[in-house]
Amino acid sequence: MATVRPGSTLPSPQAPSATVQLSVPPRRRRPVDLPWPAPTLLMAALAAWYLGRPALWADELASVNAAVLSWGGLRELLSETDLVLAPYYAFLHVWTAIAGTSEVAVRLPSAVAAVGTVGVTATVGARLWGHRAGVLAGLVLAVLPVFSRFAQEARGYSPAIFGFALATLLLLRWVERPGPARLAAYAVVLGVAVLLLPFGAMILAAHAVLAWPAYARWTWLVSAGAAGLPGVALFAVAASTQRAQISWIPLLGWAGKNGVVERALSVAGPIAVTATLVILGLLAVRRERRVLAMACWGLLPIGLLLAAGMVAPIWVSRYVAFTLPGLALLAASGLSRLSVRQATVVVALLAVFGAANNVIIRRPDGHTQAGRRIAEIIGPRFRPDDVAVYGDNHPSIPWSPRDIVARYLPAGQTPRDALMVSPQRTGGHFLAVECADVAGCVGAAPRIWVIRADDPSDPRDGLDGGKTSFLLATYTVSEVWRYPLLTVALLDRK
Repeated sequence: MATVRPGSTLPSPQAPSATVQLSVPPRRRRPVDLPWPAPTLLMAALAAWYLGRPALWADELASVNAAVLSWGGLRELLSETDLVLAPYYAFLHVWTAIAGTSEVAVRLPSAVAAVGTVGVTATVGARLWGHRAGVLAGLVLAVLPVFSRFAQEARGYSPAIFGFALATLLLLRWVERPGPARLAAYAVVLGVAVLLLPFGAMILAAHAVLAWPAYARWTWLVSAGAAGLPGVALFAVAASTQRAQISWIPLLGWAGKNGVVERALSVAGPIAVTATLVILGLLAVRRERRVLAMACWGLLPIGLLLAAGMVAPIWVSRYVAFTLPGLALLAASGLSRLSVRQATVVVALLAVFGAANNVIIRRPDGHTQAGRRIAEIIGPRFRPDDVAVYGDNHPSIPWSPRDIVARYLPAGQTPRDALMVSPQRTGGHFLAVECADVAGCVGAAPRIWVIRADDPSDPRDGLDGGKTSFLLATYTVSEVWRYPLLTVALLDRK
């Protein structure tokens, strides 16, 4: 016990030498503000909106009827036509074996891919210019009517667009932190995308602009070239051995319906939508690497293919569908410099300009061909002794009349195909092999249904293989029904 001397004072209490740790709740991390939820929810709603309502049109029917062939039958078909579509047909062959061949089932992969594309595009925009630019890029892409059409079509365009968008995002990740795994992922995705849409290899101009500052740019160049080679080679083989497949494509000129200006303004759907998108893109162009890359993605391929289309039959707006995310990103780079209110007004105007087309493409004949009409025309008028004669002379979709009947007319109400010797897509033949003796094969049928994809003034005219002369001499036209890419006529024997 300490002794206290007289006159001394007690020492003041001292603080303990050890520091006392206070129990403070940890700070919560601020949630990441992601750019893609709103655009992807909008695209999901648009993709699901009447997904199964429009009838399958000619190209979709070609996809489905190729997919349901055996592997051997598919190989025979590709030896004659559609070789460039082999990767998509192979995928759809597996998918339909699992999901079936309903309209919703065969279009679902495209719908899912479209939703993914919008999300990836928004993410790319956010990486390049910030969160607001990402949201705007996703919204702009989602409201484009032509993108909704690809989202609801059983073809390989929507999956290919997703592949090119994802490859761009993977490239940006590699540029930020180069590594073999990231470069390999980029190359695989790019290679699959080019296989689905070989014209998309033109995106490498945009990727070169993004990748060239990286220290490993030559490694990127070799990887990207190797990735795109299989798709380009497949296209080259198809172009050299199946040239008849593109014989229907017209050369472009300076004026008229095949003029370069009118064709260019159809890339994103309605003229007002495409014009607005292109104007926004041109206004956004400036001497900045990121903007230049998006211009090389969204604008350069369109200009190159339009120029090529003036000297060779090669321009089809679907072939540059992969530019749509680039156009949306280019527009968003400019819109992000405006106020929130101004940018919102512009996106709303784009949606308004495309609203009518977004409604039209979801009608029963919204995919340009009114295939479902066949049941309401022939069904209630069918007689057991009726005969069908098909027009397979359409310059681009000659297979569609037979496919429409097989798809949408019940078996018990289907007129006898009097001229068919072997069905379509069998024995290495894309179209059905028909009887050369038209009169002998038709016989004394009292009525004939003529089903064709074009729309002549007289439904008996313009049919090949002696059909026109026989019908003109033996049958009269009783009734005619005309719908988009579908003409049905009932003929009575004279």
